[in-house]
Amino acid sequence: MRKTAGALGLCLALAPPCADAFERAPLPSEAAMEPCPREGIGFVRIPGTTTCIRLSGRASASVDVGTYRTETPVQSRLSIDSRSESGLGPVRSFVRIDVGRR
Repeated sequence: MRKTAGALGLCLALAPPCADAFERAPLPSEAAMEPCPREGIGFVRIPGTTTCIRLSGRASASVDVGTYRTETPVQSRLSIDSRSESGLGPVRSFVRIDVGRR
């Protein structure tokens, strides 16, 4: 019991400096994201850059009632599309992650 109380006292003594670690760091830009109409619907410009990005996705789930299936069919998709201009021309990156059964 005595060791537990000592450890608890040590934790409480060190707690106030540790609370500073959870302070929110200032963001590089507090400005709102602007739309990128030249890239298409859903694209927004990342503040401080010329890069436009679009995040999209979907999720679906269903339940089979009255069958002996033990799993619930769940599907999800996340798509990230970014576009930027470079000295050689436009640069595009696209990532799509599909999870679940079809």
